Amino acid sequence: MTRNKSLIAAMAAIALVSVQAPAAAEGLISEMRIGVMDHDSSIFHNSHETTDPDINLEIRFASPDFLAWAFAPRPLIGGTINTGNGTSFGYAGLGWTFDLTDAFFVDFTLGGAVHDGETDRATATSKNFGCRAQFHESASLGYRFDKSHALMLSVEHMSNGGLCDDNEGLTNTGIRYAYSF
Repeated sequence: MTRNKSLIAAMAAIALVSVQAPAAAEGLISEMRIGVMDHDSSIFHNSHETTDPDINLEIRFASPDFLAWAFAPRPLIGGTINTGNGTSFGYAGLGWTFDLTDAFFVDFTLGGAVHDGETDRATATSKNFGCRAQFHESASLGYRFDKSHALMLSVEHMSNGGLCDDNEGLTNTGIRYAYSF
C-alpha cells in the first residue's frame, strides 16, 4: 500500500508541476492526459487482479525534428496507478496521433514500462508478470471539443512479450481527458 501512495504522490507532483510548466517550458510539453481505467479489464479475458480502478496520468512532449521521418511521434511519460492493491506501473515511449476528421482522431503508443507487481509467482489476487521490465502499448479513439480539450476511449496493455518465463499481461480500458497546450 505504501508503494501505491508513493507512486500517487509522485504522479500528482509531476502533474502539478506540468500544469504550471507550459509557460516556462516554451512549448516543450504539448499535452497532459488524465483518466480512469478498468484495471485488468474483463472485456478481453477473466480478470485476475483487483477490481479497484486505476488512475492514468500522461505527459506528452513536442515531437523533436529528428523524428519527422516517423510521422512525428511525441515522446511521452506516464503512469497507471491502481487505487487498491493491484499492479501499478510507470511507462515511457512514443505516441502517434492521426486525425480522422476535424474532431475525431486515433492515437497509438509504443514503449516500455516498469511495474510493482509479482515477478516470480501468481497469487489469488495478482498475476505473475515474470520480470520487472515490460512492453507498453495503447490505443485510443478520441473526440476533440476544440483545440485544447478532448475525450478518449482508451485501451492499454503491458506484457513482457515472452522475454521472461512467465508472461501474464495486463490490459486496462477506460476514458481519458486530454488538455493540449
